[in-house]
Amino acid sequence: MEAAAPEERDWTSLHPDITRLIAERLLDEDVTEYIVFRAVCTQWRSSTPSPRDPTLADRRFHPRGWVALCEGTGVRPVDAESITFFHTSTGRVRRVHLWELQGQRIVGFTDGLILLLDTGTAVVRVLHPFTRVIVRLPDLACVFHLVLSKQAWFKMDSGLLRLAQRSRLCSQLQLLWYGFPTSLS
Repeated sequence: MEAAAPEERDWTSLHPDITRLIAERLLDEDVTEYIVFRAVCTQWRSSTPSPRDPTLADRRFHPRGWVALCEGTGVRPVDAESITFFHTSTGRVRRVHLWELQGQRIVGFTDGLILLLDTGTAVVRVLHPFTRVIVRLPDLACVFHLVLSKQAWFKMDSGLLRLAQRSRLCSQLQLLWYGFPTSLS
């Protein structure tokens, strides 16, 4: 008697509910596994939400558990365009080439996201290292003025707010204040 040939299954035709359930479990563990899962086929991708949230507001898609590793002296050379990441739960290591780092200074990491400062324009951005979504943060001068304008003691004629001339390397916000109050309460 001949052995029956193993039955071939078309995994791409999984019911969308099952696909979503698998995707949710993968996402609970690691966003990179979720991204790989979605890359398998069009049907799986269409059954699950995109991790490329243009606002980076959906925390489910943040690269939780991924930590950037320092190399050598811990200072990233200006021309370096790669970062090595370590996943704290699985022990996996990933080196990610990010062309988005050109002309940027890394100023911090939060929840797996990278805070960047453009060295030419002083614009601050947040970068998701695995989806490559970039969000530009509001201009510092506008935020600074908005916060000050809500203070009862602030009056535009009581001081001078000006932006320093932009240099090639950075832009500075300077506040020249006359009669600055001794108490801000």
